[in-house]
Amino acid sequence: MKLFLVASLAICLLAKSSYQAEDFRKACHGKFEAGPNICDKFNFISSQEAVKKGCVTPTNGTTFYDLSELPPVDAIDPHTAIMASLITNVFEDGDANFAFASCNDINDLRGYTSGYAGFTTGTGDSETLIESYTLQDPNNTLAPFLEAIHQISALPHCDRKNRGNTSSLKGFCEAWKEEACDPSHAFSKLQRDWVYENYMIPSARYAAQSGVHSPLGQAIFYDTIIQHGFQYVEPDINIVRVLTLTGPKGTDEPEDSFLKRFLTTRRELQCCYPDDVWPASATRSEDFLALLNDFEYNKDLDVPIKLKNFERTITGNEDSVTDAKRCL
Repeated sequence: MKLFLVASLAICLLAKSSYQAEDFRKACHGKFEAGPNICDKFNFISSQEAVKKGCVTPTNGTTFYDLSELPPVDAIDPHTAIMASLITNVFEDGDANFAFASCNDINDLRGYTSGYAGFTTGTGDSETLIESYTLQDPNNTLAPFLEAIHQISALPHCDRKNRGNTSSLKGFCEAWKEEACDPSHAFSKLQRDWVYENYMIPSARYAAQSGVHSPLGQAIFYDTIIQHGFQYVEPDINIVRVLTLTGPKGTDEPEDSFLKRFLTTRRELQCCYPDDVWPASATRSEDFLALLNDFEYNKDLDVPIKLKNFERTITGNEDSVTDAKRCL
């Protein structure tokens, strides 16, 4: 997310709703007001500074962390998976409609953010998804963009300014929508399947490593990996950075207590990041923290989940097959 993922966050990875535009830092006031007391530990630097300093270079044939030492997770409860996906989709797109056909440049230096998990052209997951889709359907309308996306992917990973440039991708969003709205739903299904294997399962493994097993906790980790990703070439914002700064779960520490510490770190990162996009996305951490205030009630995600900042309630009965908002 997206990424990324997820996100690059997938990444971003924030809703475009009008009520957020009123104060894009509305979740960054009080103790989350950006300042040295909460921001110095992140030591963010600009894209230009990162390029001069030297990029993190892929060494294991991928930009993702090696997960071999994480606890195995073979599957996620179907209801948990759908609820986590719906919550993140509200955060990404503003409502529970699965945004399979969405495509926008949200100015987070990740290029076009597309689909229900926020695949991005600047971080590699859009590229991988389109390559997989092209193996299924060589004549799809996204295939012609692969050459330009390959050129973007060849740029240094810390050169976010140029990796986020979309000038070589004119018509990309129209092609994405065309494929996502095809009556066969083949591209939408691929998005769901790819995200499940490449983001949701890894996020559950990171959660298990931290002693987090509740459906709500798994949803929190999924949303984090969609927005922040788990790529070691983005070490300043990924889920591993959030976990490192949070510290491990105490031996006798309740799960909700750890999750509150984790989300506090994440919200601080969002509020401190030096742009206008990440601070606006701190509303997703704020909404999760509100759910944790009644952990026993919300932990199993088997009740209507109210997301106050986004004015949406998730039930799990929403349409998960079509993008009814865009594919009219």
